[in-house]
Amino acid sequence: MALVNMRDMLYHAHENSYAVGTFDLVSLDFLEAVIDSAERCRAPVILSIAEPHFSHYDFELMMPAVEAVAKRASVSVAIQLDHGSSLNSAIKAINLDCNGVLLDTSNMSLPDNINATKAVADMAHRCGVPVVGELGYVAAIEGESAKQHPGETELTIPAEARAYVERTGVDCLAVSIGTMKGRGKLDFPRLKQLNQTVKIPLVIHGDTDLNEDQFRRLPSLGIAKINYFTGPSDAAAQTMRE
Repeated sequence: MALVNMRDMLYHAHENSYAVGTFDLVSLDFLEAVIDSAERCRAPVILSIAEPHFSHYDFELMMPAVEAVAKRASVSVAIQLDHGSSLNSAIKAINLDCNGVLLDTSNMSLPDNINATKAVADMAHRCGVPVVGELGYVAAIEGESAKQHPGETELTIPAEARAYVERTGVDCLAVSIGTMKGRGKLDFPRLKQLNQTVKIPLVIHGDTDLNEDQFRRLPSLGIAKINYFTGPSDAAAQTMRE
């Protein structure tokens, strides 16, 4: 199957009520483990390169390896810039062959978030690359993520989500419905309303501590993409300590 269009992948998932796992990579070990697991499960997967992690590795050196693995994989693979912070970040990622962009300007006011996201979406769509916008704020309570995402979680408001999607033209929307490491209480009624309101694939992150029943329920309410990093990161750290 190899490298496929991320928009096609996520719309197929949304229309058929399943979700695609998205995994941030911080080394070749992570890359090999994610692809090996996806192939053993015969599952599509999104390989994710997160801008907040660029202090740990060279983005330009990582991308050729990620692309090579994606092209020879036996399952469908897409490559995403995760938590991109600006138009320039998105341009660089697309030039390095990311075929999806998640822009994280959720810490901005709604008008500024809309303007920043629309600029990226307009550019990326001219390149045939889909964009995931983010509305609502998912805070973290411990570790490195807490420094990158401080403060209080703000849940996504359906009326704002409708306006955001209409004005930006994003292909998918990352929402905040109560996920936070250490607190797995989800607002499923809010998620159902968001799904009915925006009618595009939805994305969730900050979901490390969710249980299997919660994960299985998410796709039926519009979640087509599940970002998952802290779990594999904690497992890798534990293995190294042992």
